[in-house]
Amino acid sequence: MTTQPDQAAEWWTTSDVAAYLGVRVGTISAYRARSQMPEPDMTVGRTHMWRPARIVTWHESRPRPGVGGRPTSSDSEA
Repeated sequence: MTTQPDQAAEWWTTSDVAAYLGVRVGTISAYRARSQMPEPDMTVGRTHMWRPARIVTWHESRPRPGVGGRPTSSDSEA
């Protein structure tokens, strides 16, 4: 089981963001490459870092799977 990063920390690395979202580090890199997440707040060398509150706010505003789309068969029977 992956440990959740400390939300009181000043900075989160790519690994911390991945742990928070429950995805692999490569997924975070793909999100960044496709502009599907906020740009890092700071980069030191090759290490990207974000403010935890920014990631939490962004994640809470993301659309969730199963929201919208085609009605299910039970919806059309009503």
